Amino acid sequence: MPIIRDRVIKSDAITNVGIIMETHDAYAHYNNRWKFLGDSYQGGYDYFTGRYLEPYYYESREDYEKRLRQVALDNHVKSVVGIYNSFLFRKQPKRDYGAQENTPGLRAFLADADLDGRSYDSFMRDLSSYTMVYGNTWVIVDKPISNAMTRAEELQQEIRPYVSMFTPENVLDWEYTRQANGLYTLTYLKVKEEVYEDDQYIREYTPTEINVYKLNGADKTGDIIDSMPNPLGKIPAVCVYAQRSNIRGVGVSAVGDIADIQKELYEFGSEIEQIIRLTNHPSLVLEQGVEASAGAGAIIQMPPSADPAKKPYLLQPDGASIEAVLDTMARKVDNIDRMACLGGIRSIESRRLSGIGLQTEFQMLNAKLADFAMNLEHAEEQIWRLWSEYQGSAWDGEVEYPRSFSIQDKFNDVQMLKLAKDSGITDLKMLSEIDSKIYNIIFEKEYEVPVAAPAPAAAVNGMAHPTVTNPEEMVNHIRAMVNEGFTNDEIIELHPELSGLFGG
Repeated sequence: MPIIRDRVIKSDAITNVGIIMETHDAYAHYNNRWKFLGDSYQGGYDYFTGRYLEPYYYESREDYEKRLRQVALDNHVKSVVGIYNSFLFRKQPKRDYGAQENTPGLRAFLADADLDGRSYDSFMRDLSSYTMVYGNTWVIVDKPISNAMTRAEELQQEIRPYVSMFTPENVLDWEYTRQANGLYTLTYLKVKEEVYEDDQYIREYTPTEINVYKLNGADKTGDIIDSMPNPLGKIPAVCVYAQRSNIRGVGVSAVGDIADIQKELYEFGSEIEQIIRLTNHPSLVLEQGVEASAGAGAIIQMPPSADPAKKPYLLQPDGASIEAVLDTMARKVDNIDRMACLGGIRSIESRRLSGIGLQTEFQMLNAKLADFAMNLEHAEEQIWRLWSEYQGSAWDGEVEYPRSFSIQDKFNDVQMLKLAKDSGITDLKMLSEIDSKIYNIIFEKEYEVPVAAPAPAAAVNGMAHPTVTNPEEMVNHIRAMVNEGFTNDEIIELHPELSGLFGG
């Protein structure tokens, strides 16, 4: 029997909120990082409220808030994740549902996987995005409890399995237990399911039961509001990884380092904005007691007793440092493209990369995407197993994600093939092969251009001269030409292929 955490709380009495909200040690360690990664992906208002600008020394709170409002985020994290997903789901995964093909409820699940109007394909796309951002996400497969006695009654009540996705910020606690055969099994899970005004709902999973707690934020108390048996005898959750770490239940973000550089660019954007404002609006330095007005035609009144050496002056910083900041930002963006293996895709201007350099970068990107695809494929297999168990059967289907994503620089490849074609090649088969490759690159589908038939030989002195391909044809044709009065030079000029038949 799996060992359940001692912290599992199930009581009708009011319980301290701190006990229910107790978290995994890794959660406490990574929670701030997960929040930063989530804000970096969402951008906009979430990034603004995260207050990721470093305050200046002696900067007032009002000035800091104003500076936050004046700078915008150039969201590279969302751009990189979007490009990765566009390649991953350019071709839909192949799914063979096996014995589940005709199972009632399958079509409804594929059309609305989370009971919130999101199709299963859309759910997997979103799952892929958040997994890349956080490093891992959790998928829970559940089925509403009903009083239906038969499958027909369940279908009539629209009772069927559905999926829910939880980011690491909302998974408070978990535990894996090693079985006698060496397999690690998830034996405890606690998720923050819903927040409604001051109330929070916490759902706790064990292999034997599922408990729901309601936390009252006003009086800092909580109590159990529902408890039900676990019909599967296991925790119906799947941890989906972008890349595994050395801690079970915690993954490695695919864009973590990019998010850090994005934060640097955010800081640089604020610096540029401040330099422009200080350059265009210099500070006026006055002696105490001097009165001055701002704007065009401003008047400065100095007392008669004022020292002429202490006349007012403008304090204006040099704006030349903007170019240095912009150059640094450009280098940071190049670093993002290099780390994401997207230099040949995200770059607006043509980059000075050799053909080998581009090919190597595309191969690295293809390998990265293949790893993501394998992790999603493995996660889908586990999701469908749980879904089938809720249906009372075993999963015997198969899910297959693409492994190659045909990443290439089309313009560069077509240019190289065009140069080869224009280099004076006369072999018809080789020209046909080049045309086929150009067609395949442009239209992204296989097509073999037929080899052009040789043009019919022109008649000379009323006699046709087709290309001879074997010795027997050669002997007969030359004999006919000699009888017609052709000289040796004329025969060689009309039939240059004779040198090949004679071995040069």
